[in-house]
Amino acid sequence: MSFLRATSTFPIASARISYRALSTSVIRQKTLTDSVKDAADAVNKKVGRTLASGLDSAQSASDGTKGTAYDRTPTESEIDSKAGSASQAVKESAESARLNANHALGKAAGKARDAADELEKKV
Repeated sequence: MSFLRATSTFPIASARISYRALSTSVIRQKTLTDSVKDAADAVNKKVGRTLASGLDSAQSASDGTKGTAYDRTPTESEIDSKAGSASQAVKESAESARLNANHALGKAAGKARDAADELEKKV
């Protein structure tokens, strides 16, 4: 079909004629100021909706955290028990460190005596 169109000698209307509708009312176009106001209003509403949903989420998270904090707060007896066990562990490790230090000091004193005895034998 395109071959026939390309080779035919019939005149083809290349320009289309269009008519404008006749109107008696004034066409009101938005000015730049009106367009900016509309865009700013749309942005303001969108931001407001987003912030409102964020506040709702924060409120629900805050309520959940309050409940969790009250549930996880230890009682006085639990605190005393843990403090006592921690104190006992500290006492045990201090005693162990004291014993290890005394042992090391005894070894060092023994080696010093041995060295002194060796020196006296040589002199």
